[in-house]
Amino acid sequence: MRRSDIKGLFTFPKVPDFAKENFEQYFIQSDKVMLMLAVLQWIMATFVSSLLYDTYLYGFLSGGIIVVSLFIAFRYLKGTRTMRSLVAVSMMLFSLIYIQQHLGRIEMHFHLFIAMAILSLYKDTVPVFVAALATILHHLIFNYLQFYEVSLFGMPVMVFNYGCGMDIVLLHGFFVVMEALVLGYIIKLQIEHAVELNRTETQVLSLNAELKHSSLHDDLTGLANRQNLYNRMDMVTANANRHKDKFALLFLDLDRFKNINDTLGHDIGDLLLQAISVRLNDVLRENDLIARIGGDEFVIIITDVQNESSVMECVNKILEIFRHDTVIRGHSLKVSASIGIAMYPDDARDIKELMKYADIAMYKAKENGRDNFYFFTQSMNKTLHDEVFLINDMQRALDSSEFKLYYQPKVDTQTNSIVGAEALIRWEHSQKGMIYPNVFIRLAEGAGFIVKLGKWIVDDAVRFIGELSELGYDDLNISINVSSKQVKNFELYHDLRNALDKYSIRGKQLSIEITESVMMEDAQNAAELLQKIKTLGINIYLDDFGTGYSSLSYLNKFPIDTLKIDKSFIDDISKEGDNSMLLLNTIVAMGQTLGMDVIAEGVEEEFQLDYLKSKQCKYFQGYLMSRPIPKEEFLRLLKRGVLKTSHQLQ
Repeated sequence: MRRSDIKGLFTFPKVPDFAKENFEQYFIQSDKVMLMLAVLQWIMATFVSSLLYDTYLYGFLSGGIIVVSLFIAFRYLKGTRTMRSLVAVSMMLFSLIYIQQHLGRIEMHFHLFIAMAILSLYKDTVPVFVAALATILHHLIFNYLQFYEVSLFGMPVMVFNYGCGMDIVLLHGFFVVMEALVLGYIIKLQIEHAVELNRTETQVLSLNAELKHSSLHDDLTGLANRQNLYNRMDMVTANANRHKDKFALLFLDLDRFKNINDTLGHDIGDLLLQAISVRLNDVLRENDLIARIGGDEFVIIITDVQNESSVMECVNKILEIFRHDTVIRGHSLKVSASIGIAMYPDDARDIKELMKYADIAMYKAKENGRDNFYFFTQSMNKTLHDEVFLINDMQRALDSSEFKLYYQPKVDTQTNSIVGAEALIRWEHSQKGMIYPNVFIRLAEGAGFIVKLGKWIVDDAVRFIGELSELGYDDLNISINVSSKQVKNFELYHDLRNALDKYSIRGKQLSIEITESVMMEDAQNAAELLQKIKTLGINIYLDDFGTGYSSLSYLNKFPIDTLKIDKSFIDDISKEGDNSMLLLNTIVAMGQTLGMDVIAEGVEEEFQLDYLKSKQCKYFQGYLMSRPIPKEEFLRLLKRGVLKTSHQLQ
């Protein structure tokens, strides 16, 4: 036997923290039972024997001292290992007292008791009571045989018995029965305790399993979560490396999912996510992996692929599930998805980098109309780095006065005289040169910088209006473009009012241009803000009119003064003057009917201007007269008076 095995015999198992209270209650209950047994043995074995057989009285007193000591110890040490040790010592001391009481044969009784105690290891009362019954029958039978002097195997029965009278046999039997009952009770406690421990262990294991599942799965959809994805990706990557295989990582994002949450509520949105998750699981193969890592963001791993073409079949299946409406609580919902795809190991070997690349490709899909997919390319990565550089450089550029306002004249179609201008921002970058708003405005909106940039535009435009007034051009109207993020709070109103007060400008000299999307995102808030801005005397233009879906429904709800016809309608004007301009004619006529001014933007050809004149469109702007120009050049145009078109200048 090894030393570690011998040492283990003397090492007690450690009770876990969650079970310590149960063990303590069990030991206290057992201590009480052993105290009752000690009292019983003291009375029956010492007190009774002293009276009946005139044995030594000190045995009775000694037993009493032991019992009293146990009761005192119980008060301070109950449930402890020390108390259990004292009980064991007391039981042995009682055996010595029995011998001194001329009851030494009762020592045999303790051997039987120990045997029954060992049987209690079975945690079953039947063996204990069988052993007790066998002991009693043994003494009764052999005492009977001895009384009638029966011989067995040629020997007196005395050899097989102990020469004691029936009274001792009965007393011994009484002890055996009592001890059997005590052992039975202890076994019962052990069983109950063991069952309770088993139940607790089962509950703990079940809870651990639930916690493990919860920690690795999305609560709403039951799909793998981000942590689970990373854990399983390690295995997918190792398998791909081992077999020199490839796999595709798809980053899927639902298009305009926020609109569903905002209009129908998050409960409908949650049910839609659950339905989409089920559909995605149905079209994927068993060895593919899908995880939900955000509100409406999913990552899908397509394993065992050879090239981009082999991924297409699965991607088309995924996009196909969004071609059908999903009915949620009576609402027929149509939602699309944008998917970005990155390949392992072609695009990256690091999983986080691969996810970043798939995310970049997904945003490329969104930029190109949504409901689409894109494979990642390194040119996308370069574009992303360039955009991050521009975002981080915007504050420096603002502090360094690199942002400039250029002005494109608004011209009267009948007189060719300048009636105002649209202020258009440009970024004259110290290293990259001229950067146009189609490049950086989207980035500024995404980064939240557009609000700060918008404040600067308001201040700079109104300051220029002040300069024009000082030069006598106080009848001109300068318009500025307003982002949807600026309209989401009333800070825009305060910025406009403060600028007018600061430069002593009348409200009618300033206009703001909004797009239909501004009104659609938060119609009630936008209407309240625009009504408040109107109290300042500021005019409100509806830009890109005719390109949306619900512009007509908003014309009466919002205080619109001027409609700006989108350039796409102007481009449709042909020299032949066919019926392709029906919508353009309708917009001009509608503006006149509603008492609104109409201005056409993007006019580049003489025949386009002639057509607008024939339809009594009041104003226009475009390259035909002037590109957006710095304020110094705009002032020179004003001094020229009536403008000539670019064709006339030639």
